[in-house]
Amino acid sequence: MTGRKLLNGGLTLAVLVAIIGLYRLTPTQQDIQDPTPVNGIVGRAVDAGRFELKVDAVRVGKTLKIPSSSPDRKTQTSFVVVDATVTATREPIHLNRVQIRSSDGITYLGANRSGLDRVDLTGFQFAPGIPARGAFVIEMPADKLPGATLQVMEKSIMNDLEPEVNVPLDVKSPEISPVVTFTRASAS
Repeated sequence: MTGRKLLNGGLTLAVLVAIIGLYRLTPTQQDIQDPTPVNGIVGRAVDAGRFELKVDAVRVGKTLKIPSSSPDRKTQTSFVVVDATVTATREPIHLNRVQIRSSDGITYLGANRSGLDRVDLTGFQFAPGIPARGAFVIEMPADKLPGATLQVMEKSIMNDLEPEVNVPLDVKSPEISPVVTFTRASAS
């Protein structure tokens, strides 16, 4: 009788371990509905279906000089200016979600400084087939840039399974300029 109880206890334990294992391997609702990553690298265009994005350069500074605007914007952290080229592929679009995710998992959203939305790429309407050059500006600590990834999506909400461009910024140790100047986003 004791052998049978040991066998039943062992089988019960095995079933519980199997259930816990399956539970951990089963995707959650969030896993199923998360945006679809489209990975790229600096210097090459990434095709996200409705738009293409190419990160041209990354610059860092303590003061941001916005075209046709004064005074210059200052920060306690750093302004990360990501120079990029974006081309809509099918119809006019806006890029509504731009952020940098640091290697420790912290997400920094695009800077929300007055006048910036009129000159950077987040406020630009992209026409199909016409490349637009400009910059994304994110305010974040410069020491969080090593290992960080730029993440760009067309939609900021209701973006289940939408493509999300992920470009590792490949910044080992950022060179911080006193002033970072960028030009107004424009189509070429």
